[in-house]
Amino acid sequence: MKYKIKVNIVGGAIFIILSMILWYLIPSQIPINSDGIITSRSFPRLIVLLMFFSSLFIFVSDIIKLISKRPVSEVEVNLKEEGRAAVVCVLLVAYAFLLNKIGFMIASIVYCYSMLIFFKCKNWKYYIIVTIICMAVTYIFKNILLVQLP
Repeated sequence: MKYKIKVNIVGGAIFIILSMILWYLIPSQIPINSDGIITSRSFPRLIVLLMFFSSLFIFVSDIIKLISKRPVSEVEVNLKEEGRAAVVCVLLVAYAFLLNKIGFMIASIVYCYSMLIFFKCKNWKYYIIVTIICMAVTYIFKNILLVQLP
């Protein structure tokens, strides 16, 4: 199933909303270290303002093009392909969630196996290679580099 979306309108709207959310999250996420004019919040707020106004410009310019019946850029989206990308993102979020629950090595092996299964890999050697690499990375980080893994 394929859909056509107007890229600048959809992208502009998404980033306008994202910039407004970020604008209101900055005070709760970045503490102020001094009472000066330029604080630790200054640069993030500047970036969010730039994102807001550039997104607003793109959004409004394409709305004006639509109203005046001029062509706007469109992209055809194949939902089957995008659905596969969404599944990969869900697997990555599940991996991040499992890291603290079952540990780095087991979560990494489960994630790699799930990716191999998702991409229909039937070569058993890849599963062994993934297991060995996850075990080696865990050993190197914990015992040689002395890095505490989840």
